[in-house]
Formats: sequence, structure tokens, C-alpha cells
Amino acid sequence: MTKTALLVIDAQELITNDKLYAFDRFTENVRILIAEVRKKGVEVIYVRHDDGEGAPLHKGNAGFDVYSDFAPEAGERIFDKYVNSPFRDSGLLEYLQKKGVKRLIVTGLQTDYCIDATVKCGFEHGFEMIVPEYCSSTFDNEFMTAEQTYRYYNEFMWKNRYAKCVKMAEAFDMIHDHQDKPKFSCVSENHIRRAAQEDISRIAEILVFAKRMKYRSIFNDDAYSFGELQVLPVAKNYIENGFLNNMFLYDDGIIKGLIRIEKEEILELYVDHFFQGQGVGSELIEYAKENYSVNHLWTIEKNIDAVRFYEAHGFHLTETRKFEEGTTEYLVMMKR
Repeated sequence: MTKTALLVIDAQELITNDKLYAFDRFTENVRILIAEVRKKGVEVIYVRHDDGEGAPLHKGNAGFDVYSDFAPEAGERIFDKYVNSPFRDSGLLEYLQKKGVKRLIVTGLQTDYCIDATVKCGFEHGFEMIVPEYCSSTFDNEFMTAEQTYRYYNEFMWKNRYAKCVKMAEAFDMIHDHQDKPKFSCVSENHIRRAAQEDISRIAEILVFAKRMKYRSIFNDDAYSFGELQVLPVAKNYIENGFLNNMFLYDDGIIKGLIRIEKEEILELYVDHFFQGQGVGSELIEYAKENYSVNHLWTIEKNIDAVRFYEAHGFHLTETRKFEEGTTEYLVMMKR
């Protein structure tokens, strides 16, 4: 099956507003598409346009960042460009080639500028280009209204020449057919997927019992282990703080482990006690290394098993230490 990525092009705060053609439909379709590809394990990649020093659309200025409704999650890649094509001198082309991506689903702004360049240049670079309906938009110009521009490119210029211009349902079918198996796989299938809210009871169960097993003997705090550390409060905390947004699960029909990342840090990695020693933790950490730019983590200094596990996966102990909050035990930083 074809390895796929979703591109979100130039959907930046300064220019993503209700002057765009079919603004509500555009933003809704892109939101739905981003959520769907994340659920299916397809990578979301963002591109921002920088017009250079002195221009309103320049790094550091208000409005340069990705539109808040489409905002990247932890670990998702952002590339900055200075010309219409996102493939020129941005690092994006090399990244996609290294990852083995063959199909690109294109969304963002503007239809007649950078989306047009993305579609045509992507085609020239050998990618299968997919343009879902109402997932790009633009403003009126002196030659055409925004609606005329949208219809010209989606229904005439790109269609059956440079791209497949498809209904949302067709785009979903392509996403569902996507298969992205990691090179490192310790087992016969890739069972790792993004966490969803309906997983929370199982996630909380793993967290509670794994933490009791690992940390009770270190902290000797039964009030915490059997009082504060309860499934329902943990589940509520993880939902309210959005921790599921950057969590991935090992699920082969049973959720056996989890990993949570933020930017370049592994925040948590836990495997259900009954499934330890079966390669679940290795699958999770190698998935994070392969697909995200993780380079450090913190672990309890006395948790020797964890230290050895992380060392086996390319992390090394540093001299950086700090107290675990509310305790006299040290956390130690490990880096790749």
C-alpha cells in the first residue's frame, strides 16, 4: 500500500480568515481531515511561508504561526519556505524521500499561489498528488473571484493532469488504505496507533498499576500509591490536560503499552505488567525515534531497569538531575 502524508500548506494566522472563499467549509474540511489522518497514523506535515525581513508574514511576527484550529501536535514537523514551492530549499523534499512517502494529500492556502506550486512541483518530483474538495482556498484577485479561482484549479487545471481532485469520502478511503510499517518492527505487524478518548479507562489502568509496581518500592509512599493513584482521577486528569493528544498506544487487539511525547521529549512510557518482556516497550520507543525528533527523557535514577532499557535504545545518562516533585528522589536526564 502507498505511504501517505498530509501537507498543510501556509495555513497561517495572518491569512486564514473569513475573506477566503468558502471559509467555513474549508476550515471544517481541513480540521476533519487532520483528525482522521492522525487517527489512522498518517503523518501531518506543516509548511509556513516566510516573505522575509520587514514583511508582515515573517518569522517572529504575529500571524506567522499555523492557524490555531489546525495547530500541530507534539512531534509533528514544520518546514519553512521562502518561495511558492514547498519543496525548494526547505528540507521537505529530502524528508519525504527519506521517509519513503509516495502520496501527498494537499491542503491549505492559497489555491492560486502556493497550493498550485505544491501540486505541480510535487507531481514533477514523482509524488501522487491528492487534492480533496474544499481543502484549499484563496482570496479574490484582479482577474478572477476567489470562487472562480477555486473552480478553475480544482475542476480544470489540476484535475487529471497533475492531481486527483477527489471528494472527501474518496480521500478518507485513501487514508484508510494507508499502511506505514516501521523498519524496526520487533513483531510481524505495526500495532501502534494514536490514543483516543475512548481508550482512557485502559490507559489509566496501565498507568496506575505500572506506577505502583515500579515506584512503590522506591518512594515507599502508600498514601500516594493506593490513595491518590486511582484509575478514575488519573483518567480525568489525562483528559482535562489534553495528554491523549500526544500519546500513542501499542494495540494488537489489547492495549498493552503507551508512550507520550512532547516536542523532543519522551514524557512517559509504560507497559502493562502482564505483557512486559514481549517487545512492546521496544516497539513504542523505536516508533518514537523513527517518526519524531525525540532526543531526551527523564527517569527515576533508582529505576535501574528503566535506565538499562533506555540505554539499550540509544539513550545515555547525563549529569543533569533534579528532584522528583514532592520527594527526595532524583530524576536523571538521558539523551541520545
